[in-house]
Parts: sequence; C-alpha cells; structure tokens
Amino acid sequence: MAGKRTLLENGIVLTVDTSVGDFPEHRGDERELRDRRQAQPAEPSYLPATPAHHRTQSYLKWLARRQPSFIHLVRIAIFVVMAWIGGLKFVPYEAESIVPFVANSPVMKFFYAKPAPEYKQYMNKEGELVPKNRAWHQENRTYVFADGLGTAIIAIGILVLLGLFSPKLGFVGALLAAGMSFVTLSFLITTPEAWVSHFPYLAGGGRLVVKDLIMLSGALVCLSSSAQELLRSMNPRLPGERGAGPDGAGPLARTPSHDYA
Repeated sequence: MAGKRTLLENGIVLTVDTSVGDFPEHRGDERELRDRRQAQPAEPSYLPATPAHHRTQSYLKWLARRQPSFIHLVRIAIFVVMAWIGGLKFVPYEAESIVPFVANSPVMKFFYAKPAPEYKQYMNKEGELVPKNRAWHQENRTYVFADGLGTAIIAIGILVLLGLFSPKLGFVGALLAAGMSFVTLSFLITTPEAWVSHFPYLAGGGRLVVKDLIMLSGALVCLSSSAQELLRSMNPRLPGERGAGPDGAGPLARTPSHDYA
C-alpha cells in the first residue's frame, strides 16, 4: 500500500501511514503554501512589441530620466528673465512703463509721490524723451523705485540660479519668485490699462502680466525640488540622488516595492 508500512511489534501487526499530507498539521502547511502561491501576482503577458514601440519606449525613458536637468533648465531660465528684466528697470523707458501697475496697486502705490491717475498725463512712448514728462517722473520717484525693484528682481534671479548648488538658497529664491509672481498677477485686478474693455480682452500690459502664470509655475517646480533636497539632507535614509529616478518620479514620490514569497 503506497505511503504505508506494516510493523510487527510483540506479535501485533501495526499499519502506519507515512504520508505527511494525511497529518492535520502537515495539511495546514500545504494549505498555507497553496494560499501563498495564489497570493503571488500573475505574470503579466505582453504582446510582441514592434520596433517602433521599442523606440518610443526608449525615448520616453530618456525623457523621464532628464527631469532633474529640465528643472535646472527652469532655474536658469528664471534667472535669465529676471536678470534681463531687472536690468532694464534701470533704463528710464522701462521704469516709466510700470507706473500704471504700481500706481494702481494697493500694496505698492505708496512708493510713488503722485496718486493715480495723474500719471496718464505724463506717459512717454517707449524710447521717447519729453523733458516735462521726465521731470514729473523724477518728482514721482519713478526712477528711484524702479532702481530698487530692478535690484530686488536680479537678486531673486541669482538666488533661484544658486539652487543648482544650494537647496537652501534655491528654496528662498523660488519662494520669493513665486511671491513676486503673485503680486504681478494681481495687477490684472487692480490695473485698468491691463484690459481693452473687460474680460477676456487683454491689452498689451495685461498680456505681459498673464505670462507670469508660467513664471509662477516654474518657481513652484523649483521650490518643490529644493524642498525634496532639503528633506533628503535632513533624513539620510531617503534616497540620496538628486532629482528623479529612472521612472521619472521623484524619490519621495515613489512607493516601496513588495516582495512576495
């Protein structure tokens, strides 16, 4: 009989079942093993991929791995824009062009000596020099304010750029850049010259201001990147590499993989 053997002890014939599966404790082990096998995820079945599919997948993986470099590119772009625009604030025509925005802003109008809308009588065309208008802007502190604003904008741009090397400085710069963008976007509400008549008809100044949505988004991306690096520096157990992993997700966003027995 399979799985059994007969023993003779003191004249008594004993039949012993040696099949481990017949013992309750062993049946429990087999049941546990079967349950564990059923818990394992099924192997995914893949259809044969075409060469074009492989190329597309390779391009996507390459782009996913470039996320840290693209964030650095955003930092450089913010610096270039801020350094350029900030430098132009020292030029009279650029200083005069921001007067309608500042004069109508409830958080900035106190920088000027003349109340709105007096400026409308003294606005110059870009590149135009009218001595009477220039004298009014000097009395209005137009150029003094623009010089200070230009300095602040350049400083913020430099801080954002330094995020390439220092997450702390990059965090401060990105935070200030985001705050500056919020203030600039508020001009859409406070400045009559931002509109031709009403929403959605933006005037030239309004079209210039609404682009700060891109600046705000870029600053928030840099802010998040610097925050991740600061968290990694405070917690050594977090992944130490900068930026995203091969799958394009940041180290803090990845979920741990599960191993099945």
